[in-house]
Amino acid sequence: MSERKPSAGYQAGGSTGAGHESSDLAPRTIALFGLGLAVVVVASLILTAWLFDIFAARRATEDVPASPLARVEPPAGPLLQVDAPSDLARLRAEEEATLSTYGWVDRGKGIVRIPIQQAMRRLVEQGAKAPGRRAQ
Repeated sequence: MSERKPSAGYQAGGSTGAGHESSDLAPRTIALFGLGLAVVVVASLILTAWLFDIFAARRATEDVPASPLARVEPPAGPLLQVDAPSDLARLRAEEEATLSTYGWVDRGKGIVRIPIQQAMRRLVEQGAKAPGRRAQ
């Protein structure tokens, strides 16, 4: 039969000693630290709630002028977009009409608009020149 080697806690005379390493933290120290941490957390929460109450009371007694935006009256009646798809279709039809027809931009200055296709055709025929440059 083989004999077992004695464990690290084995002492001469057959007793095994304390049963744990003496360098470990004591359970009492860990419990006291946890209790102290809990007390600090609870005290911090109570202090924070108390400070919020003080600041709220102070803010309520201050005479702060109302924002100028607070005096704006709302418009009369609801300003709702009732039929978005038809509004978008109408907008795109107006834009298409503007881009594809002739019309005055400024009649007094003699500025007109021309359809995009016509403008691109003229640009190709005349050649693209930077504004303000003379042809050489």
